[in-house]
Order: sequence, then C-alpha cells, then structure tokens
Amino acid sequence: YGRSEGTPTEKGLCLDAQAALEYIKRDEILRCTKLIVYGQSLGGAVAIDLVARNEGSINILILENTFLNMQKILPEIFPKIKFLCSDVWPSEQNIKKIKTIPILFLSGKKDEIIPPFHMRKLFELSQTSGGKELIEFNEGSHLDTVQQPNYFQHVSTFLQKHIVAWK
Repeated sequence: YGRSEGTPTEKGLCLDAQAALEYIKRDEILRCTKLIVYGQSLGGAVAIDLVARNEGSINILILENTFLNMQKILPEIFPKIKFLCSDVWPSEQNIKKIKTIPILFLSGKKDEIIPPFHMRKLFELSQTSGGKELIEFNEGSHLDTVQQPNYFQHVSTFLQKHIVAWK
C-alpha cells in the first residue's frame, strides 16, 4: 500500500490494528477517549476483526462497503486468480461476535467491486444489542459513497444518538 515495503497479509493487518489499539490504550491522554473504529472495503474487515476481539475497548463501529469474507468476494472480482489468495477475512462470522457496540453500515448501491448484498447480509447477521443502522446510497460506488449527499449527516446523526449514551 503506497510506499510501504513488504506485502500486506490478513495476519499482518490484524496485528497492525491491534498494535494501534494497544498504543491508544497505553497513552496517557488517548486512553481516556472514546473510540470509534471506521473501516471501508478491506479496512472494514480489519475493523470487524479488531472490534470482535476488543469489544470492551471500542465504543462504535462504522463500516462502509465491506464484504462477507474474502473467499466469497474473490470469485466476483478476480475469478481466474481466486486460488492464489489464502486470506479468509471471516467478517460474516466475526460480526456475530460483536454483542453490545453500536454499528453503522454505509452501503453504496452502485458498488462495482463489493456487491451491496454483502453489506445487507452483514447487517442482518449482526446481533449487537447496542443498536445498528443500514444506510444505502443509491448512487454510491465503491470509492465515492463518502461523497454522496447526506453521508456525513447520517454519520453525525448516528454518532449523536449513541454518544448521548456515553454520558
């Protein structure tokens, strides 16, 4: 990614996310803040994994255009090379492990990479008691959902609704 050296792997990305959380938890100032984890596409899978393993340390999860698992999305994106990927990213299993954190699902209905049914299914599989919402953007594609009208208003409304519970 970018100018980074090495090759990203499922294990490596999970370790990096966990290391970032551990840093926040140890920092004198940051450890007193409420944490919102946001993930888009592959970052959504990283976010789901991190929150599922650290539910007591995170307050809100926001997901945008992510997938059920790598093995289900690869045949749709790269059918001829799907056998080359050993990463699993079992988001459809991990989302069920999140029991109390509010989750906002943001889905572009014109996503050309991750079919929108992946987000709808993740929403359905979520068993959180903290509240969940699925917002679908009719014109949102994989990378421009964030630019759709009212995107930030939906995020703000969700955060305001759930931040009140923090006080």
